[in-house]
Amino acid sequence: MRCCMRKVTDDYSPEIARHKLDLRFQDNEPMSELIRGMKRTDLCALAALCDGKTLTTSGYNIDADYSVNRASAVAHSLKQYLLPISAKSLPAKADVGGISHQSAFFISKEDLSRLEKDTESVFEVCRKSLLVQKESSAQKEMKRLYKEFGEEGVLNLLRSVANDSSPDNQAG
Repeated sequence: MRCCMRKVTDDYSPEIARHKLDLRFQDNEPMSELIRGMKRTDLCALAALCDGKTLTTSGYNIDADYSVNRASAVAHSLKQYLLPISAKSLPAKADVGGISHQSAFFISKEDLSRLEKDTESVFEVCRKSLLVQKESSAQKEMKRLYKEFGEEGVLNLLRSVANDSSPDNQAG
């Protein structure tokens, strides 16, 4: 376990991160275009991940290279760019004395190599994975709504959405 984990921006300022990524992907137009449109936090995180580093949330003492605020949100944001972000769960000592688990995020060597050599196919695999995750989340939400409102209630909600009006506006 590391004593005092460094913030990713300690070594990867947005300027340094952009420079490193531009060099790494200089002959890769899809990645160059993606990098040009990235937010600063995403740039810093991606540069570290491309250098084989791992990221976790600030405040946890686990075996990771760098910390960022809300690492899962940063990883989620990077996945929206169709990047192959992986996670591993590691034991972390909780402030209250027990052991909990915390995620460390990374890009595998294989995924990074594929991203450099066959970017479009990596994007497509990530796009499909993202779609599966969204469908799964939607199904869970539909189950919750069905339990809460019943079939007729869900159908009313769907009609309201289709008509672009809230159920409250239809009352009376």
